[in-house]
Amino acid sequence: MFILEPVVDTSTTTGFALWPVATPPADRVLHVSANLSTQEVGTAMAALAAHHLDDAHAVTDVLDELVQAECLIVSGGLLARDTRTGVTIPPSCCCGLEGWREWAGALDGGKPWLGHSPAPWIEHLDGALRIWPDGGMGEDLPRVDRTITASLDSVTGQLRRAHQDLRGFLHAVSRWVQDRAPHAATRVIAKLDKSFQITDNLILPTC
Repeated sequence: MFILEPVVDTSTTTGFALWPVATPPADRVLHVSANLSTQEVGTAMAALAAHHLDDAHAVTDVLDELVQAECLIVSGGLLARDTRTGVTIPPSCCCGLEGWREWAGALDGGKPWLGHSPAPWIEHLDGALRIWPDGGMGEDLPRVDRTITASLDSVTGQLRRAHQDLRGFLHAVSRWVQDRAPHAATRVIAKLDKSFQITDNLILPTC
């Protein structure tokens, strides 16, 4: 089965101490959804804060600064997984969750940015996409058994699923902020929603 999951890179959260965070996953990739624990939400928010803050702050100051940022970004994106073969292709360096909607363009011939070092990329087949884990910047191609091939219909369904996961994540963050800084909750959620284009309708091309 082909799966797309919205994920955040937690590499920058080691040693974070402004609020409780979960132990980072072994692969440093956190799937964000409504199912996150309170500490996992804290980990995702710590990863977000690391992109926008240099020094230690009080929790309320951190949230206020996130609201005031021009646009929020965080390392991550959509992770591709084939449960049948066990192949997993995460977003790579310099890919951000804020660009997750670029995947919709892949249904209509586009090539979303998936990062570099390694450099994943998408090959368009007849009625399907092949996702390569590397080679997108001219490197030698990996073996084809390390790729994931998914029908356009399954990609469409998984993009809708990823959208639902992000909506659930927004609700989880809302509860998390309400517990820590209720005065900032409405503004923080509005900023996250706008920066990551979460509640806007997901318009997908007809395959």
